[in-house]
Amino acid sequence: MMAFPLPADPEYRKFVVTAWLDDIEDRLKTNQVQEAEASWRIANEIYLSLPPGCGDSNIENWIFSQRVKLDKRSQKL
Repeated sequence: MMAFPLPADPEYRKFVVTAWLDDIEDRLKTNQVQEAEASWRIANEIYLSLPPGCGDSNIENWIFSQRVKLDKRSQKL
């Protein structure tokens, strides 16, 4: 369950997801891996809450690539 309510508008939710994905980059630049992990979980949860048929392959690819970055970073720790 999401920690905060979001408007039901899928386009707005996709915008919010991309903001969280950007946050991951910012956090990794400052070596805040745990916080980046939390941002990824939030982005993924919001994306998965989109109604059927409202997905976006670019966002899905970005979510996946951020997961790969986080996994690589975690392996180095």
